[in-house]
Amino acid sequence: GGHGPGKAKYYVDNKVLRARETFNIRSSRHGEVLYQVQERKLRVRDTMKIEDGNGDEIAKIKKRAVGVVRDNFVVKVRGDRDWQIHGAILDHDFTVKENGKTIVKVHKNWVTPIKDCYFIDIDEDCDDKALALMVVIGLEDMSED
Repeated sequence: GGHGPGKAKYYVDNKVLRARETFNIRSSRHGEVLYQVQERKLRVRDTMKIEDGNGDEIAKIKKRAVGVVRDNFVVKVRGDRDWQIHGAILDHDFTVKENGKTIVKVHKNWVTPIKDCYFIDIDEDCDDKALALMVVIGLEDMSED
């Protein structure tokens, strides 16, 4: 991936996540809300809903208790697409795939490990980078319990 112009940047408003109200991602610091997660709607039987700025559901993260070792998540995007999650979310070492193609890779930089810092690589072909980022944030949140 190139790091030239056109690299997607978003403003993530994280302070409200701790307050457990809403969490949103904006096009810029004071830009419009692209996606949001509302805590009151957040946890319904291990499901997290991601909505757009109008409150319409865009994606749903479902937790499936498959193995004893690690949780398995599936993300339903706009009802017609599935994103699969592979790896260890708590270790910030996992991928999000659609039809076998990796769209997001989350990893730590072992060369210069910084506490509480990890990297989210979103494939340039991903048609909705903000949503991909929101899914990663949602997975991290759902895995903390």
